[in-house]
Amino acid sequence: MNKTVCIIGGGPSSLTSLKSSIECGLLPTAFEKKSTFGGVWSNCENKLPWNSMDTNVSHYSMTFSDFEHQRDQDLFLHHNKVKEYLSNYMNHFDLEKYINYNCNVEKVKQIDNDKWLVQWFNSSKNFLESKEFDFLIVCGGMNNKSRQFPMEPLKGYTGNTRYSKDYKSPNVFFGKRVLVVGKSSSGVQIASELCNSGANSVTIYGKRKMNEWGLSANNWRFKNILKGSGYERDLKDNGVPLDFIAYIRNNVYKMQNLSENEQNIQLNKFFKQLSGNNCNVSEYNNDEKDFDKPFNILFTGIDSYFDNINQGKIKCLPNDIIIQNSNGKSIEFINQSDKSITSEEFDEIIFSTGYHLDYSFFDQEMMNKLTFDPNDNYVPCLLYKFTFSPYVNNLGFVGSFGTPFFTLLELQSRWITYVFSGITQLPPKEVMLDGIDHVKNVRNAKYKTTFPFKDYVVFCDQLAKEINVLPNFEKMKVNQPELYYMCWNSILCSATYRLTGPFAKPKHAEDTIKHYHHVANKFYNLK
Repeated sequence: MNKTVCIIGGGPSSLTSLKSSIECGLLPTAFEKKSTFGGVWSNCENKLPWNSMDTNVSHYSMTFSDFEHQRDQDLFLHHNKVKEYLSNYMNHFDLEKYINYNCNVEKVKQIDNDKWLVQWFNSSKNFLESKEFDFLIVCGGMNNKSRQFPMEPLKGYTGNTRYSKDYKSPNVFFGKRVLVVGKSSSGVQIASELCNSGANSVTIYGKRKMNEWGLSANNWRFKNILKGSGYERDLKDNGVPLDFIAYIRNNVYKMQNLSENEQNIQLNKFFKQLSGNNCNVSEYNNDEKDFDKPFNILFTGIDSYFDNINQGKIKCLPNDIIIQNSNGKSIEFINQSDKSITSEEFDEIIFSTGYHLDYSFFDQEMMNKLTFDPNDNYVPCLLYKFTFSPYVNNLGFVGSFGTPFFTLLELQSRWITYVFSGITQLPPKEVMLDGIDHVKNVRNAKYKTTFPFKDYVVFCDQLAKEINVLPNFEKMKVNQPELYYMCWNSILCSATYRLTGPFAKPKHAEDTIKHYHHVANKFYNLK
């Protein structure tokens, strides 16, 4: 009899977990609290994404290993196209019959023999149900619950407020004075859209990170940098997608030979060029004496944001400005450096303050085993390679950190289902505990990188090695030098992890890799 798997969620992490479970001979059941699939891409009413949202990495980084996007797709997909891709993937592998919609998992408890008792509320039937499962996969959940802004200084404010998950269109803000709270990718994109769509004024407030570089999704500076012609934008050129610049295996592994400080220095210098020194916006000036510290990337069409600041269309408040008080529509700010106070009126406030990961279905005992911190979206749980707990059997996590990369989500789901089905084994507990110490250091680090796994390419290869799907590149270099060159000198391709190992599809994989390399050649000259 097939072993059963409960999968919590209905987004990309869940879909690839369903597919991997079936591939491994497991019997999965997914529970999605909304009425449709897609997670953050589901486009449910009054939920993310907003109407105009496009992806901020190319669709080549949002592709599962054995199911390509249509090759004539736009590079950066409108959110409806992402959902269309997920729908095609779901239909191709016949996954929807395993998904229970309108089912909110309310309680999960580990019982005898390390099985799981799962309780969910079916809102369609208005009925509470439960069932035992052999295994549990927790998928995503990163964008479920908005991180609340401390409202005490705004208790006297009488204008309208909303969180970014409820932002759909700039039209309702026409002629309004808007304060955007939060300088994350969502915050800067919303601020740019508002000022380009008729808002009376747009002010953005919040702290930005050290060594933060605003990199446009499609970069018009890279070719000039390669030619040694400075880092001015060449708008006559088609540009190069950021993922075709940052995620090339050959370049990434060369960096691994440097010390951590030297890596940081080299990368900060490069991103300074790639961002045009953040378009010379003074509020985003980074001090070179800090270049030995980790960098952070804003993945967005950032040039328009910086251009709007330079043109006075967006007022960007410095880091040392905080909200002190409010009265009616007037908000009082205090400069922490010189204690000066200023006031400004706003009709609307949009909070783009991030999200809390919601694992409220676990009891406190389980939360303690996972060392779960609901206020930490960077490393919410202490997990071996962000996937397994050494203290809890038959449990895996996919996408517990914010990432746009489908390749990474798929590798996590394959690893989990390969372990559950016995295709591969977890390392010894002492190895996993050493890994937990590393993750703990990442959580507690004073200076943090964009992603907790630090380098996307290296981390994907590490996960692939765990499940024996990482190609032997030394043998490939000798026996298939052309394929080796493409794997090492083009954008990371998820199909690389279907060349060998369990459930390999080498012909399809080679064809996909060649296509990626062909696309890369269009952007810049590769041999």
